[in-house]
Amino acid sequence: MKRKLRNRGANIKVAVVTDPLYKRGGAEDHIRGILQAFPKAELFTAYHDPKFTTDYYPHVKVHHSFMQYLPKKFDLKYPYMLFLPGAYRSFKFDKFDIVVSISISFAKFAKTKNIPHVNICMSPPKFLWQKEGRTLKSKDKLTGLNRFLFGMYGSLVEPFLEKKWKKWDIQAAKQCTKIIATSKVVQARIKKIYDIDADIIYPPVDTKPLEGLKKIDKKENWFLYSGRVETYKGVKLAIQACIKAGAPLKVAGKGDDLDAMQALVQKLNAKGLVKFLGYISDEEKFDLMSRTKALLFPVRHEDFGMVPVEANASGTPVIAFREGGVLETISEENPRTGVFFDEYKVDALAKVLKNFKSSDFLPENCRKQANNFASEIFVYKLQNYVKDVLQKK
Repeated sequence: MKRKLRNRGANIKVAVVTDPLYKRGGAEDHIRGILQAFPKAELFTAYHDPKFTTDYYPHVKVHHSFMQYLPKKFDLKYPYMLFLPGAYRSFKFDKFDIVVSISISFAKFAKTKNIPHVNICMSPPKFLWQKEGRTLKSKDKLTGLNRFLFGMYGSLVEPFLEKKWKKWDIQAAKQCTKIIATSKVVQARIKKIYDIDADIIYPPVDTKPLEGLKKIDKKENWFLYSGRVETYKGVKLAIQACIKAGAPLKVAGKGDDLDAMQALVQKLNAKGLVKFLGYISDEEKFDLMSRTKALLFPVRHEDFGMVPVEANASGTPVIAFREGGVLETISEENPRTGVFFDEYKVDALAKVLKNFKSSDFLPENCRKQANNFASEIFVYKLQNYVKDVLQKK
């Protein structure tokens, strides 16, 4: 079955255009699914970390723009956003049958001329259209040259570039042949902002590391947060709620707010209750997910959310804020695979934690629910979608 799926897209020449590539996240995992669908595809990005792309996308040709040669591009990524529209417009796709872009910022600005362009829209750019809860890094957290340049960038964006970028963003969306949304939430946002009817193909969730792990149905008495340790991910809320509920918590992941969260735990004298694990491998992640009482997913404005599906695939329920893409992946009824909290407050989450019983959830039901979002389904749907677009051309 898997061999047949891969062969279906083997002869299509696909240019995959992405936002800058330098660290792993949901978008980077999504790209791996696209490359699985089209094994001979080539990547185009404004700039990238060669070590990361070589390790994460082995044997894939990566094209970059002039931005690859800018100094300190990973440290100064916010000021360098000024160059991104031009970087993506500079690419040529003469030898390809189709362009598939995946973007939450400027990748869909790629000009394709006479070939179709399918955009997988993870969201219209949130720094333009949806700032609440997802603002750019605070100037106060930066130092030296980075802080100075970020200040200049902010003073330019607000009065001038923001309006221009919004106009360009709408034009770029309308020039795409087709747009794919990653969830109903994103589909509605695309309709509201671009007035475009997008189709939905859910992102691929790779559960291959589970194949070598023993299924664990008896849960241990601690909760898990897994993901980037960033303000917008809600890790602070998870920590505070667990401390209030007296519930042990393990935090797996790294991010810009890791030091601040460790300082918070020390300030609240909860080092024995909250444990930071740092970066973990996929195998370690799924092992933790299979043993934890439940995964905490306290994220606001989430478009899809792969981590809750990974937890379900591990046979583990999810505790999530009732908002966004998790409403499409987590089920409160038959099969019951998770529970939601309705107020984004420490007390509301702490109450759920105190009353939570892992025995109320069947691991097999969680696994069956996760199978609806397996990588193989994504590959099959995307291959057929691209073929339909090419035939209609």
